[in-house]
Amino acid sequence: MEPLLERMIGWFSRLVLVFLYVPIVALIVYSFNASEVSYRYPGVSGRWYVELFHDARLLETLRTSVVVGVLASLIATALGFLSAFALVRFRVRGRAFFLGAILVPLIVPEIVLGVALLTVFSSAGIATGMLTLVLGHVVVVLPLATLVLLGAISGLDPSLSEAATDLGASAWVTFRRVLFPLLRPAVLAAFLLSFTTSFSNIVISTFTSGVGTTTLPLRIYSMLRTGLTPEMNALGTLLVLFTLLVIALVGVQQMRRILANTP
Repeated sequence: MEPLLERMIGWFSRLVLVFLYVPIVALIVYSFNASEVSYRYPGVSGRWYVELFHDARLLETLRTSVVVGVLASLIATALGFLSAFALVRFRVRGRAFFLGAILVPLIVPEIVLGVALLTVFSSAGIATGMLTLVLGHVVVVLPLATLVLLGAISGLDPSLSEAATDLGASAWVTFRRVLFPLLRPAVLAAFLLSFTTSFSNIVISTFTSGVGTTTLPLRIYSMLRTGLTPEMNALGTLLVLFTLLVIALVGVQQMRRILANTP
């Protein structure tokens, strides 16, 4: 009975992997389709990559998404790091309330957050644009960055700081030379998770973007009315390859660090 159960689990795992990766493979294959329609595949062509790099409006939305993602991720990672460090290392009054307040955006539906943010910006007389777009994305990604860093900081051995202090290191030197190097992978993970979430966000962007600050997801959504072109397949393929490149670079750095620490 056990071998049968193991085979069933193995086949189920394979089906899950197929379900996850077949759409990505299809995206890459159809990005080289010479036809403008997906139901015909007359041959292989790279014309859609050429047209992609000549589509100024689409590239502008891509640039906006990247800029907003980087800015929102940097702010969220910095605030999340400070918040997590304070919650773990210091006795903060109302710790549970403060942590709950940070995590509220994970519970509240994004449509509610979007309406609330638009109401606040309108009441304050702030015109929608790059500033409101970045602030809206910070609200969404800050809880994610805080959770990642909170777990990493909680896992640090407190004796490391005590040992550094006993050796004469100041609080700043201890943080810069001992704690932060250990937390660097978690900081990078928090940034990447925040960037991915911000880059793909569409609900908050709908309420906080203004003229000239249309993001890539909003542009793609607006193109659904007239039909998506194979340029989207080419763009998706490039984004997948870029993601794999980032994962590979991070993995290589982690492996080098592991090997360097291996006696």
